Amino acid sequence: MFGQKDVNVVQHRDKWVGGSDVPAILGISKYKTQFQLAKEKTGIEPSDFKGNEYTAYGNALEPQIREYINAINQTNFQPATKTDVERGIRSNTDGYDQENQLILEIKTHGKTPDIRSYEAQMQLYMYQFGVEYGWLALYERPDNFDVEFDADRLQIKVVHRDNQYVQHILDAIESFWIRCEYLKEKQDMTEQEFMSVGQNELTIVAQQVEKLELQLSNFKKLEEQYKAMKDKLYQLMEEYDVKKWETDRVVITRVLPGKRESFDSTRFKKEHPELAQQYIKVSPTAGSVRIKLKEAN
Repeated sequence: MFGQKDVNVVQHRDKWVGGSDVPAILGISKYKTQFQLAKEKTGIEPSDFKGNEYTAYGNALEPQIREYINAINQTNFQPATKTDVERGIRSNTDGYDQENQLILEIKTHGKTPDIRSYEAQMQLYMYQFGVEYGWLALYERPDNFDVEFDADRLQIKVVHRDNQYVQHILDAIESFWIRCEYLKEKQDMTEQEFMSVGQNELTIVAQQVEKLELQLSNFKKLEEQYKAMKDKLYQLMEEYDVKKWETDRVVITRVLPGKRESFDSTRFKKEHPELAQQYIKVSPTAGSVRIKLKEAN
C-alpha cells in the first residue's frame, strides 16, 4: 500500500547525524532526548524502530508532492545527499534544485505540525547544500490515510537560512559526538552525567587555571620582594667594596654601573611619522582568555 524509504536515508545511521536527529540534539524533539539518541548511535540501545503507518504514508506521498511542486513552479527538485565526514553529518534532502539554489523539505503531518523541528532540520540542509532558502512543504494527512494526492492539503512555507542558528546546530552536533565517545567508555553513565560532559571539562580546566593564576600572583609578590632584596644587597656590597660573595649554593657578583644603547622608537615615530608608517608590521594574534583576579571581600 505505502512506499519504501530510500536506502540512502536509513543506511549506516549510527555513523552520521542526520537532519532528523537535529531536534533531539537541540533538545526540542517531542519524541527523543539527546541521551536516547546517543545510546542508539553508540549501539548501547540500538533502535528497533522499523517505521509505522505515519512514516509509510510520508514515503508514499513524498514523490507525489515533489512532482506536483516541480510541475506547478517549474522547478527541478530531486532527492540529494551531502556528507561531512569530519563532522559526522549527512543531509538527505527531499529535494535540491541546483539551478534555483533551493532545497525542499516535505512533511506529512497531523493537525499540529512541528514547525520548529522541521526548520531546525532545514537549517542543517541549507548549510550543507550551500543555499540561502528552502521550501517547507506541509501536507496535512487525512484521517483515513488516503494516498491520493490532494493539492488543497498542501502549503508551502519559505524558510531563510540563519547562519547564527546554523553555527549553534554545528556546535551542538560537535558536543554530541564528544559525549558519545565518553558514553562508549562509561556505558552506565546517567543522563545528567552525559549532558555535563564538556561542561565538566571546562570546569576542571578553569579551576586549574585559577590555581595557577593565584600561584602567579603570589610569585609576582615574591618577585617584588626579591628585587628589593637584590637592590639592598648591591648597596651593601658597594658600601663594603665587596665585588663577589659566595655561599655553599650561589655566587653573587656585583656588576658596576654602565651604559646600554637602545632605539628610541617613540621619538622616531614622533619626528618621522611617515617613515615610521612604512615599517609597521601587522601580525595575526591567536585567540586567548583574559584572567583577572577578584578583589577579596
